Amino acid sequence: MAGQASGLRTIRPVSYQETDSRFRTVNDANGMGRALMEQCDPADPAYRQAAGSCIAFAEGTVTPEQVRADFIQALTSAGVFVREN
Repeated sequence: MAGQASGLRTIRPVSYQETDSRFRTVNDANGMGRALMEQCDPADPAYRQAAGSCIAFAEGTVTPEQVRADFIQALTSAGVFVREN
């Protein structure tokens, strides 16, 4: 896309509990999307909101803080422990 910087759009990092003993940190739409698919129920409205935000973020139509907030809400709704960095 003309005028857009190359490279992935990023957010302030978010760490979530992937397993009992391991946290994973994400900071881009790809990492957030993967985490949503692995950790959340697709029927959950918070998941659908976050998935839509990730797509919009990748397209440049929502702010990093908005997609980050939606992502954290979806994980929290799924019962995943989130540690904000």
